[in-house]
Amino acid sequence: MIEKVLSDLLQNPVSVLKEEELNSFLSIVKIVKEEDTHLCDYIRIIQYDNDIFIQEKNNRNEILIRKMKSIEEAESFVQERLDYYDRKWDGCGCKVDYYS
Repeated sequence: MIEKVLSDLLQNPVSVLKEEELNSFLSIVKIVKEEDTHLCDYIRIIQYDNDIFIQEKNNRNEILIRKMKSIEEAESFVQERLDYYDRKWDGCGCKVDYYS
């Protein structure tokens, strides 16, 4: 399972998982941080060996995994997403590009 995700991420910035794949994935990784977005489920920083990933759901309920270069980059990414979701409550009309 993890090999498929890593292989997908070599070719694409984001890998899409099915719900059952997410459960398998989460069973073998360490969840470093988990935040409830209150709009699009949870966003997680996860670690497998020395690799750091972000797992989130988009507004189409797709489960996305992306590889990050460092824990600092992952924390910054999560904070940026949480800030976006916070602004969305105020009706900013902004949209997230989940695939870049």
